[in-house]
Amino acid sequence: MTSARHPRGDRGEISLLGLLIATVLSLGILVSVLDTFDRAEANALATTARNDSQDSARAAGDEITAALRNLASPTPDQPQAIDRATPFDLVFQDVDPLGPNSGANTANVRRERWCLSGTTLYGQRQTWTTAAVPAMPSVAACPGTGWGSTRVVAERLTNGASRPLFTYDSTVLTDIAQVHVDLFVRANGRVDALESPVSSGAFLRNQNRRPSAAFTAAATPQGIVLNASASVDPESQSLTYTWLDDGTAVGTGVTLTYKVTTGTTHNLSVRVSDPAGLTATSAVQAVVG
Repeated sequence: MTSARHPRGDRGEISLLGLLIATVLSLGILVSVLDTFDRAEANALATTARNDSQDSARAAGDEITAALRNLASPTPDQPQAIDRATPFDLVFQDVDPLGPNSGANTANVRRERWCLSGTTLYGQRQTWTTAAVPAMPSVAACPGTGWGSTRVVAERLTNGASRPLFTYDSTVLTDIAQVHVDLFVRANGRVDALESPVSSGAFLRNQNRRPSAAFTAAATPQGIVLNASASVDPESQSLTYTWLDDGTAVGTGVTLTYKVTTGTTHNLSVRVSDPAGLTATSAVQAVVG
């Protein structure tokens, strides 16, 4: 009976062919293992880069909203704390938490700018020592000239032109009470890299809000008695009142007895103003005297 063949020689050594096959198999296994390690390392590096980019974007969003929550309270000379509000450019005044500053700027107010240029978010700052608020530096470009300091806040942002960095609850600067920040970021800037959204928002607790105007009118033998005590200022500040008849001012004060010819009709309204200069005008009421 013939014995089965095997890769060993007469003395039990592995044959050359068997050795070659074993070597090739070993190399294949080694290459596979190395490839697995390379992929794992690449994935780990990509995850680290993505996390770093997310952390940078998240820190930027947190810094912006923290500054917004520290918005400078408006004054009659500067009735608005937000100077510019576009989808990719936000300028506002806040209070320097590291004050007090030297000079006459006792409120420690400064001006902050956050703008997106391409894939880079810049932060710019203007400080002053005068009592009066200076003019805003150039915003013609991002970053602009004339600012005291400029720094890169976040990179690899992919908002593009269609996804605003900033959105607001009003198009009127003095009426903005909420700002939402949306940053889209890719870890390495490649189009095939995973994109991560980072969002935050702030309610502007120090923003001066516009008052509301309302009044009552009653015809009496002495004239039309007007009362605007139903008008309200959101910050409970004192209001000034101007009474209008067909748009022409006819008196001031929270109440007014408007002397008119008996039987005539008058289109009356009241305009109220807060100390910072924000105004509101009531609906018109047609009143017969």
